[in-house]
Amino acid sequence: MTKDIFESLGLDKNPFSMAADTEGYFHTDATKQILDELAFGILSRKGFLLLSGEVGVGKTSLLYQLLKRLEDENLVTSWIFNTMLNKEELLLAIARDFSLDPPKTANVAQLIEILQTYLVDQNTHNMNCAIIVDEAHNLSLPALEALRMLSNLEAGGRKLVQILLVGQPELKARLDEPKLRQLRSRITIYRELAPFTPEETERYVNFKLSSASSQFRLAKGPAKAVYQATLGNTRMINLIMERALYAAVAFGDRDLSMRAVKAAVAEIATCQVEVADRLCAQRRRAQFWAGAAAAAVLLALALAPLVPTAQGRLSLAALAVDQFMPAAQAPAAAPQASAEAKPAEVAQAVVVDKAAAEAPAKAPEPASSTVKESGNALTQTVKNETNTEDAEKEGQPRGYPKAYRDFLEGVGLASMLDVFGSAVEGKSLDAFRRALPSQVQLLEFERLPSEGKAGYASFPWKQHVGSGPAWIVAWRPPLAIKDFYYGYRSPDILELQRMLKKLGYYWGADDGMVGPVTWRAINEFQKDMKLRRTMWPDPETVFWLVMVSG
Repeated sequence: MTKDIFESLGLDKNPFSMAADTEGYFHTDATKQILDELAFGILSRKGFLLLSGEVGVGKTSLLYQLLKRLEDENLVTSWIFNTMLNKEELLLAIARDFSLDPPKTANVAQLIEILQTYLVDQNTHNMNCAIIVDEAHNLSLPALEALRMLSNLEAGGRKLVQILLVGQPELKARLDEPKLRQLRSRITIYRELAPFTPEETERYVNFKLSSASSQFRLAKGPAKAVYQATLGNTRMINLIMERALYAAVAFGDRDLSMRAVKAAVAEIATCQVEVADRLCAQRRRAQFWAGAAAAAVLLALALAPLVPTAQGRLSLAALAVDQFMPAAQAPAAAPQASAEAKPAEVAQAVVVDKAAAEAPAKAPEPASSTVKESGNALTQTVKNETNTEDAEKEGQPRGYPKAYRDFLEGVGLASMLDVFGSAVEGKSLDAFRRALPSQVQLLEFERLPSEGKAGYASFPWKQHVGSGPAWIVAWRPPLAIKDFYYGYRSPDILELQRMLKKLGYYWGADDGMVGPVTWRAINEFQKDMKLRRTMWPDPETVFWLVMVSG
């Protein structure tokens, strides 16, 4: 029957199902930033992370998006849903979710030892581990303390396990207790998932309708009614909008009218006390302002004969209505004729207009200048090529192949021909690399950019030597990222953000500061370009970024 209702409305499915929808997830700027920060915290091994939010704002759906984001990141996860556990049961549940099989009689010390052995083994295989605890506000103090003990496990200066606590706002209140100050001090990233704004509520509803191939759209009036009843709570929005679709069928409407939405809100209010409270509050406000407006009008009418009015001054009745009615409900004032402009103002306007009219237009630059510059550039190029040929004829070293000289001259290192020649003959770049000027970088690649601006010199190393990288590249990078940590700020980071934004990887503010959005952009660029996943802008990544961004 339910399926027939949605089909009769032309929908592929129920767009407002209460089940988490991993494919049709509605992103806001806030959810994007939270996902970036949580992914950054887990992949950079920050230890403890915290996500809080009211009931029904979509915390679990956001976690599904996080796991989807981390699918290809060498990460093993344990997701705990049931938190009505003591510390032994919690550790046992974590071990089993990691596919371990500890004895049921194991105590806390034994369980931690089993988990430590597993985490160390995963770390040696370059794997990261994460524990996600949903509904963490239900955890007992001993269970939270057991998680703190797990967070102490480290190897090689890296955290062996990352722990994400997810719960309602009271979770943060619990962590503020003195007994948990050690755990609280370990939380490196804390984010709160807020309800939708009025504008996001309207976009969310229409996004969900569109994802079900619906031609329906929720207009601003009904969308405002939905927000007033839900205050942007995702679960309440889904409940009301699903009932609104039923109401549309019952009324025979071909759109989501205001009466369908109001009927849905009234029905949900019978079982959801929060919605009922908001409806009652709205009615009380409406009754108050209606009574206040009526009293103001009656008072004005009673006193109007006693108070004379003058031209250009408000009457008592108008003053009373304006005083007692809110601006949104006050009647619109009739348009008034604009006062005549003062002579001085007219004169000033004429002077400005006359000055603008008499301002001479900027003459276009003659086209001949462009031709002249082009001719000079061509002449200079021919001259340079002639000078190079003459120099070779005048006795420059000829003991090495021309490819050696071309490579070095490409970055202004012609004087290092003997050093480079020895490097090729010795099949080692160590001495050549040490002799390079500090502003020149030497990189090794298996492939070169197929397009993009030049600015580098390449040499087929493997072709001449028989082993090693296919290509070596020498170039003078326009920027060199010396530091890349959370909160670090520099002009080079700003330039990095602008290049990433040009390529569509960065959507944050151009602030020159390293944050989760910048880190994510670098990570995604390395992934798409099949570079080493160093997760920071290493010289190879900067090279490809400069080449691809043009």
